[in-house]
Amino acid sequence: MQQFALYLDESGSQKPSPHDQALFFAMGGVIIKRGDESIIESSLNGFKTRWEINLDTPLHSTEMRSKVNKFRFLKSLSPERFNDFYSDLHSVIASCPIVIHACVVSRNGYISRYQEMYGLNTWEMMKSSFYILIERSVKYAQKQEAKLMVYYEEAGKVEDRKLKSFFKEIRSNGLPFNQSTSQRYNPCTAEGLSKILSGIEGKKKANPVMQIADYCLHPIADVKLHPTNRAYHAFKTSNLIVDCIINPEEIGEIGVKYYCY
Repeated sequence: MQQFALYLDESGSQKPSPHDQALFFAMGGVIIKRGDESIIESSLNGFKTRWEINLDTPLHSTEMRSKVNKFRFLKSLSPERFNDFYSDLHSVIASCPIVIHACVVSRNGYISRYQEMYGLNTWEMMKSSFYILIERSVKYAQKQEAKLMVYYEEAGKVEDRKLKSFFKEIRSNGLPFNQSTSQRYNPCTAEGLSKILSGIEGKKKANPVMQIADYCLHPIADVKLHPTNRAYHAFKTSNLIVDCIINPEEIGEIGVKYYCY
């Protein structure tokens, strides 16, 4: 079987508190074929060299959008050069052999639907997103007759242990969702998940593929709030998003999931 890898990151607040201002929580990133890491690293290094960014500096999406820290120089660019910067970045990403996938949760919708059931349990939103993303990524890998390794961005001992425990649970026991309500999504069995999932491992933020995952995730989540999101439409035009490369009738089972919207 082919060997695929899912590099995943988080965007937005995972805490289902009604006092938090974040409007979404997303978990997602990119699926690649194992062995394509060097292609992505070379493309990313070429971009950094052209824009005089230290090769050791991660392309952190939040810092780039805010133009802070190592990306303060973006404030000094003319509108034309600023446009060139992002056009170049999007062209580089479009040239990478990646498939973008995600699960995006409306925090307000989640609170309305589940607060009575779970209270303000910090981990339930993250757990649901993780399970949905992993199961849909497994279905995508199955279509390609591939196994799937999962890599996450290391965030801290507590968070990392949680993700590993979620992974162990889904591979051993399958999905915990209500069978009657989830049946329309044709969920994978525990046996099917176990057969495809190879393992899970943390990666540093500086990892080249993790940098691409970090940058790609936010536009997929943000497009629900800002339908003209430039990066999202660049990815869609380049057929990088999983929904663009599967059959339309499969999107409900395999594609990007917008949850509680």
